[in-house]
Amino acid sequence: MSSIYISINFIVKPVYPGVEILLAELSQLEFEMFEETDLGLVAYIEEHLFLEKKIFDLSIFNSKEFKISFTKKKIKNQNWNKRWESNFDAVEINSSCTVRAPFHEKSNKQFDIIIMPEMSFGTGHHETTQLMMKYILELNISEFMLCDIGCGTGILSILAEIKGAKKIDAVDISKNCCNNTLSNIKLNNCDKIFVHNSNSKILQGKLYDLILSNMTYDKLSKNFKNFSTLINEGGELIISGFFENDLGLINDELIRYNFTFINSINKNKWVAARFAYNTSC
Repeated sequence: MSSIYISINFIVKPVYPGVEILLAELSQLEFEMFEETDLGLVAYIEEHLFLEKKIFDLSIFNSKEFKISFTKKKIKNQNWNKRWESNFDAVEINSSCTVRAPFHEKSNKQFDIIIMPEMSFGTGHHETTQLMMKYILELNISEFMLCDIGCGTGILSILAEIKGAKKIDAVDISKNCCNNTLSNIKLNNCDKIFVHNSNSKILQGKLYDLILSNMTYDKLSKNFKNFSTLINEGGELIISGFFENDLGLINDELIRYNFTFINSINKNKWVAARFAYNTSC
């Protein structure tokens, strides 16, 4: 591994929700560490993996709602694990579920999920992850065939297996995310999750009872048609990664593909929404 890293200091205006959107999009690249600052975000990546063009290609850089600038510098390799541990707290999702790192004490909750904080998106801290987990905790998914598109750390897949899902396909275009998911699968003693380093098209020909996807609005929108080819009649789609004011647009788009809105939950203007697939409607 290279001993030289690139540190990129992003200044984001407005900071919120800009930082959260930027973090979600950068998590799809090869970055290994993120730290929030008062003005934005610092991201770290190995020098040989850094391509500045990929940053400018991010959706948020083409949004009129945010102004983003950044500076970069080379730094020597650091003890990332020590830094991660100092910035990672256990998270209580609800009265029955906790997300923690291996270095935290074991929880007495019914669902005690262990996530190694290697900075893939989905450590349980972000509102969208928490909202998705709350849906999974509420639903009876016993014996479901399920896919998790944009799996990040694998946290949703892991919770789904613990809740009784029969088989889960976890998909992410990021190799780092897939490796992190595989590590977390072992930490949680899961054996029903199959990880695919690809986009959702690799799942063609399969049908699922439940599709989970926590991605940015732009990425979700590009996958709506594909979701409709992967779901059983009467199956459900649960999505997050967008804001309250996007829900109407998303509903309108999904209607075109025979999805019917069931309900939504929100936290700090972030939303998770649940849809049913029914071609007879």
